[in-house]
Amino acid sequence: MIIVLIENLDEYRSLNPKFADGLEKLNEVEIDYNKRFDFDGGYLFFQEGTTNPIDEGTFEAHKKYMDIQIVLDGSEYVAWTPINQLVVDVEYNAEKDVVRLNGSPKEIMKINKGMAYICLPHDGHKALKHINQATKYKKAVIKIEI
Repeated sequence: MIIVLIENLDEYRSLNPKFADGLEKLNEVEIDYNKRFDFDGGYLFFQEGTTNPIDEGTFEAHKKYMDIQIVLDGSEYVAWTPINQLVVDVEYNAEKDVVRLNGSPKEIMKINKGMAYICLPHDGHKALKHINQATKYKKAVIKIEI
């Protein structure tokens, strides 16, 4: 997992040829929490809500897409553990590109407004969490085909 300030996301274009297309799409569209915005090699959507306790839910990981998760307002905690240190809870669903995993967090990081994180296939991540008190968040998620 890579944690980065939004203004430095452009430095990670070399991770994938479609990375720049995802960032370009983010800059082109108006925020709409009910739409998915497709581009060649991926798609973008927006989320808003309230965080959940860090000990609830499962980790997830993806095979077809890398995630770029960008906090636009508020904050969240994200738990991270390499997938080889987690146990499969729900087998990989190719249609949804997700496997659900159980285990303990190796690291827990607070992601504030103006920050982003990039999840690659080996990154088990549990997003939209809080430690003590729930917080509101708004974020963009860019999915880039690997």
